[in-house]
Amino acid sequence: MKDYLCRLHPAEAEKIRGMTLAACIAEHVDHVKLKAMAARAAWLGNDETHYVRKWEDKDLDDLKTVINLTVHWIEMAEMTDSVLRDMPEGKK
Repeated sequence: MKDYLCRLHPAEAEKIRGMTLAACIAEHVDHVKLKAMAARAAWLGNDETHYVRKWEDKDLDDLKTVINLTVHWIEMAEMTDSVLRDMPEGKK
């Protein structure tokens, strides 16, 4: 996520690298569903590294699901941006 955000915001790359993942997602992700999935991936990822779990009813399969959704939203954004660059409005 941070690599993606650094590429989107190269002028803020150093700042992004030093921020927590949650802060990066909150401040730099504009797409609502991407933000939601990335946040949940971070929550479940943190649960896998901490002694006390916040999401006791979730497991690695749930983490894989939200990571996959996050990746798919990024891919969709990238593909959309590519098509919009290749097919600008006003060209007939």
